[in-house]
Formats: sequence, C-alpha cells, structure tokens
Amino acid sequence: MTYADQAATTQDPAFNDRVIACTVEQALVFVDDQRPEFKLLAQQVISSAGYGRQLVPLVAGKPGMSPESDDGAILAAVQAVWPVYGATLVTEETP
Repeated sequence: MTYADQAATTQDPAFNDRVIACTVEQALVFVDDQRPEFKLLAQQVISSAGYGRQLVPLVAGKPGMSPESDDGAILAAVQAVWPVYGATLVTEETP
C-alpha cells in the first residue's frame, strides 16, 4: 500500500464509520479485561464517542487495508492495533 492509498483510505467516510463501529464493539468486549492496555483503551472509547477515530489511521496502515476491506479484515486490524495503542495510554498514565 502506498502512502497515498493509506491517506485516501483514512479519508473515506464509510471506512471511518466501519472502523469506529468495530472499535466501539471491541471496547464493549474489552472493558472488563484484566490487561491494563486493553481495559484503558476500552474505557477511553466508551467514555468519548470520538475516541475510536484515533485508531482509524493505524487500521488503515495495516497491509491490504482499503475502503473495500471486509468487516473481518477491519476486525483483525483493530484487534492487532488495540494492545499497541492501549500500551501507549498506559505509559502516558504512569507517573
């Protein structure tokens, strides 16, 4: 995927909506998770409707992602970036 393709994917409204919907669904799954990086991100997504938008560029950057990606590919990409992005939140909260 070229950088231009990745940028175009992040600008596709339907793709964004699908990633955000998947992110919210995963937040509901992970909200009671024992892993701090999973739980903290889930809490952030649930508490702020726009927070799921933070994952769109990360998901769009996964190999093979495009506006035409099916829901299974989006779910796999969200699950792949979840612990990585969540870990950055845990690190930011640690004094």
